[in-house]
Amino acid sequence: MSPTQRIVHIGVLVFPGCVKSGAVVPHDVLRVANLLMHSRPASQRVRFETHWVSARGKGSVNVGGLSFETVAPDAYSLDALIVAGVDHGDTDNLTESLTGLLPEQSMLRVFAQNEGWLLFGCSGTCLVARAGLLDGHRVTTSWWLSDYCRRHFPDVQLQTEEIVLQDGRYVSSAGVTSYFDLALWIVGQYAGADVRQLAAKMLVMDGQRTSQAPYVAAAVLDGQGPVVLERARRWLNRRLDQAWTMGALAQHCHTSQRTLLRRFQATLGMSPVQYVQQLRVERAKALLESTQLSLESITGRCGYQDVSTLSKVFKRWTQLTPREYRVRFGLRC
Repeated sequence: MSPTQRIVHIGVLVFPGCVKSGAVVPHDVLRVANLLMHSRPASQRVRFETHWVSARGKGSVNVGGLSFETVAPDAYSLDALIVAGVDHGDTDNLTESLTGLLPEQSMLRVFAQNEGWLLFGCSGTCLVARAGLLDGHRVTTSWWLSDYCRRHFPDVQLQTEEIVLQDGRYVSSAGVTSYFDLALWIVGQYAGADVRQLAAKMLVMDGQRTSQAPYVAAAVLDGQGPVVLERARRWLNRRLDQAWTMGALAQHCHTSQRTLLRRFQATLGMSPVQYVQQLRVERAKALLESTQLSLESITGRCGYQDVSTLSKVFKRWTQLTPREYRVRFGLRC
């Protein structure tokens, strides 16, 4: 190891009944990042040391047949702590599981007093909220847990359209697979955007996805107008390259514009216009990465009249223009 190489200590909180992939994925992603560091100058390298942490002290934690050798929370000075999700069958079972995780909640409150990053996603967001840490904070979780979170944690500012959301020292993510996104966020934070993107490519995943909108199955959301929303989403998805109006959308759904806006906001946390913007940005990103089409051609396929309009919307959701996006990630301009 180079004497100038920085060591970054990452803890992964595991406990009986945690989601196994939430405990394992960060180890795998950060291991890939460590391998990629060999190609960088010694002065620019960081090394991620990942530790399974237990709120119940040093020892072995068994989770569904997997054994995790853990350390105590204070064994290392952790730069970041990732909270694995809570395995559960339904929301009643989730509430019961959270009630039994008092040591974990106490540990989280202690860790939050330090300056390390606290990262969590999916049902892990519920665990951190249950510890009383998220009131007044902007966080995300899996879209299908949005109703549960709003009912049980009304003071949390839930934004379930996001895949990864940072608010201060808290970084939250969406569903179970978004633990890849959390680990990649750590890579980007300490090793840079280029290593983050290269690690994503090594893992064969989209390292720049930003919205849950393409994954939301509104038809299974209970009590929030699923039939109307599903009809609206299908109509909009077929018109990403076309102009449309709220009046035409409401007419197609046999409802009023006001009702449509209310149901989109309650279920997806966004308006129909924002929903379409994010889908168009996702389409633009896919075209930028997988084709050599000009920006003018991509603009038309995403439903915009000129490149400047696409650039403004694209930058709103990614903090980059399409041209900057291609340059940043080594894509053909």
